Amino acid sequence: MRLDEKLHAAFEQQLGNHVSGTIIKRGWSYYKNGYVQNAKETAHDTLTGIVRGTDLYAVVMDAEHFGYSTCTCPFDGYCKHMVAVYFQYCAETFGDESAAEQSYFRLLGLVPASELANRGNSDQPQEDTYSHPGEDGTAMEWFAWMEGEYGETWKKCRHSLHALQPVLSALKGLSKDWEPSRRRLHWSTAILFVLEQAERAINTVDSFSRYYHEMSFLRMAEPWIEHLHTLAGELDPASMSDAEQAWCDELIGRMKARALVTDRQLFEWGYMYLTFCEKLSADLAWHKRELDSLLSELGKPSAGERNDSFLYAAVGMLYFLRGEDEQSIHYFAQGAFERIQKLIYPCVAQRMDAGQWDLVERWMSFLNERVYPNRNARNIGPFMALCRRADENCPELPVWNGYMTELLPYSYSELSEHWLSLQRYEDWADLQMFLGVKAEEIDAAAMREVAKAEPHVLLPLYHQSVDSAIASRNRQGYRLAVKQLKKLEKLYKSIKEAAKWDVYLTELVTKNQRLRALQEELWKGKIIK
Repeated sequence: MRLDEKLHAAFEQQLGNHVSGTIIKRGWSYYKNGYVQNAKETAHDTLTGIVRGTDLYAVVMDAEHFGYSTCTCPFDGYCKHMVAVYFQYCAETFGDESAAEQSYFRLLGLVPASELANRGNSDQPQEDTYSHPGEDGTAMEWFAWMEGEYGETWKKCRHSLHALQPVLSALKGLSKDWEPSRRRLHWSTAILFVLEQAERAINTVDSFSRYYHEMSFLRMAEPWIEHLHTLAGELDPASMSDAEQAWCDELIGRMKARALVTDRQLFEWGYMYLTFCEKLSADLAWHKRELDSLLSELGKPSAGERNDSFLYAAVGMLYFLRGEDEQSIHYFAQGAFERIQKLIYPCVAQRMDAGQWDLVERWMSFLNERVYPNRNARNIGPFMALCRRADENCPELPVWNGYMTELLPYSYSELSEHWLSLQRYEDWADLQMFLGVKAEEIDAAAMREVAKAEPHVLLPLYHQSVDSAIASRNRQGYRLAVKQLKKLEKLYKSIKEAAKWDVYLTELVTKNQRLRALQEELWKGKIIK
């Protein structure tokens, strides 16, 4: 697929997510009436254009960061001039107006007149397959209709998911003018449908190339999933009608059913499910009903075909949302830590935000028990971030530093940066000495900062570096020793300890007087005269 086709799909997705049907129709009118004077693609997935209206308006549209898109017209928001420039771009990129027309109808969830005409000319009787369930339809009816209309699209996704973007745009267009609460649920349904199509597609890929296809599919689907999480965050359980609640329950049940499957999956359905749960748990009756359902499922014997780690994590999260942290930890502890740790870290951060340090200590102890036996950079990174944050906000508890030092040497970079940021220069220098880090291996900016604030703490580091360089017994090492000695001399003078420097240098020269090459380098570097 050509790059401009990918950009076309990206802009269509952004317009479908952010622009109302009324604005799209006005933009189409501007495009059809020839008001767009130019539209062109520039660097970094950006479109620019000039539109003639009451005045000349300059448009800049960013496909990757659509919120940065601007127009010089007085309208506050995404305007018809942006839409008109996009349609002009479609027409010019693909050589005729049909691409713009197809995108226009997809964005509104309509069928192009040309397609209807082709249907009418057919000798075979045509069913009105576009008669969708409408705003009064249920989630199950909509899923069934989507499957009937677009259920074979996955077959076109052998190498890419780009065939699904027009489907998603068309589906979203169908509800663009609905009430916001219903539109939100319909758009969530549409996104889940295309994600299911993507998973059907990935399962047809041979194992040899699956990894590369997964990376490609995940990049393409990332904005869809991000939009789904945004839609979930906008849910308001208190204002939902019974029909909307039923629709939401169907979506949640569908995600939960996929999360329970142990087969290798492309998407993290459990995280999508829990995003909805987090919002809906504000309704205590719903929370109790869903928790009881999960506990009931856990009570059933598992035949090895059930993702028990997801179940334990889901129960743990629902207990957490209810403020029952001990119960939450109990269930989290029974799942596979590698699979569920991403859920736990935000829980701890939330307790930190609330200043509930007794609970934070309990959670951090639980995490340390699991991170320590499996120390590696991937596991300790998030845990170290929490330790640093805890030490910054609650420094009176020494346990945070204890966790960080126990994880050495894996925690070196994080701990070094942490102590430097807190201006704990002596601890920072001791850390370098403890791990045998040489002065020349340390970031120059960090060394300058410490030298300016507390130069005396660097003396042992430079002494160690000089000794190590001399011990190499080669000319290159001696030159490094001279370089470090010059810096050491400046440090001694900056702390007004010139006499100590003289004593140190005399001892060093005397100790190594048989190393003629070293003596030569000291003389060349004017360390001795």
